[in-house]
Amino acid sequence: MDSEVTIKGAIVDSWVERGEASRLVLQVAPKGRPRDLVIVEAEASLVPDRYWLEDLRENLCHGSPVQAVGRTLMNGFLCASHLQLVR
Repeated sequence: MDSEVTIKGAIVDSWVERGEASRLVLQVAPKGRPRDLVIVEAEASLVPDRYWLEDLRENLCHGSPVQAVGRTLMNGFLCASHLQLVR
């Protein structure tokens, strides 16, 4: 599971988990396969600004386009190394 994967789609749900470092979790409906939800985990630092992070925390970005690049984990989640969020 070492190859990079790119997921493009729409945000269905989002939340921020706090711990040693804040972590963002997105449920993404991939373009062309909207019923095959993908869980994307990312460091909160990948979010462009604090307003995006607040909106994601408050679920104000449902339906927003997203592109995530990263590696697939053993549990099937995508561990993102790059996020592109669009309003």
